[in-house]
Amino acid sequence: MSKVRGQNKGGTKPQQPVGFLGEVMLKNGRELGEDSTFGTAMVEMGESLRQLSEVKDVFNLNVRQNFLDPLDHLKNKDLKEINHHRKKLQGRRLD
Repeated sequence: MSKVRGQNKGGTKPQQPVGFLGEVMLKNGRELGEDSTFGTAMVEMGESLRQLSEVKDVFNLNVRQNFLDPLDHLKNKDLKEINHHRKKLQGRRLD
């Protein structure tokens, strides 16, 4: 149940719901066997969902590293420095 709720016991990262569904479909499709058409379809769909989960994780990491982190750095560091210099310049104008 902790997998379904997204809770994590170990040090690994939480899994996407799509990846969890893919694992369940792979497991249960293999239990049905290769003779079953439904079992074969479940294995193929489970593998596709697992691959989709991996691609989604890579995409999220890429967006975070290449867009969100630099934007956060701009907000936290650069804009504070600009405001500091603006206040300093304003103080000099008043003098």
